[in-house]
Amino acid sequence: MNPNTIRGMAPLTRQRFHFAASAFSRIYGVTHVTGSMVDFCYNWALTEENAPPDCLNYVDGYFRNLWDTSQRHH
Repeated sequence: MNPNTIRGMAPLTRQRFHFAASAFSRIYGVTHVTGSMVDFCYNWALTEENAPPDCLNYVDGYFRNLWDTSQRHH
């Protein structure tokens, strides 16, 4: 995903995308976030699903579980 694609997102989608991507950055480190993870964040951002409203540890766990589940189904 290139920066122009991100800039072209609707504001709420862009905010949700960055929220999800920041979780992956915290979990794996910025340099280890893959293109597949970025695509996953974008697809999650398009949903109406909500991450837990708790602390970032719960948010990170939520995204890690979603990611792990999605990888088992591929």
